[in-house]
Amino acid sequence: MKKEEIRKKILSLRDSQTEEEMRTKSELIQKRVFNLPEFKKAKTILFYVSMRSEVRTEQMIKQALKQGKRIVVPKSNVKERKLILSELKDFDELESGTFNIPEPKKEFFRLVSPEELDLIIVPGVVFDKDGDRIGYGMGFYDNFLSSLKKRIPVVGLAYELQIVDDITVHDKDVTVDKVVTEERIIYYN
Repeated sequence: MKKEEIRKKILSLRDSQTEEEMRTKSELIQKRVFNLPEFKKAKTILFYVSMRSEVRTEQMIKQALKQGKRIVVPKSNVKERKLILSELKDFDELESGTFNIPEPKKEFFRLVSPEELDLIIVPGVVFDKDGDRIGYGMGFYDNFLSSLKKRIPVVGLAYELQIVDDITVHDKDVTVDKVVTEERIIYYN
């Protein structure tokens, strides 16, 4: 199956879940994420802010803030297809931004350098057994991850239905170190 076909198929499956199913699965995923050694050790964590039918990150972000973690969220620079990082101190600092993704309001934008990150939590549409990832096709996360100057653990969050045996990737596609689902943690490398 071509990348676009598999993306469309998995998005349809993901979108067909009920709000209750997504919330319950996201809670199970959160428990696994918060027990990861990389999470426990991390002081500064980049979280994606969930939208549509993605694994819900709102409660994860709020809980991590309560634990004293420094939370960073991305803002999209569409022109350059880049992610700009901003520290988030409260979930209320967000508003609907690029592609309707919650982003920091202008008055709460606090620039953070990627070198300050200890852990990166990424979304994805599809992941395979090798840690390959298909996103929405815009390349924001691939561009960001490939530009990092130091090795930072990258964890993908997905529902089990988003895991497939194999996907065809391109040179620009960046793999993840782990994927956490409601059923398991998949380790790569």
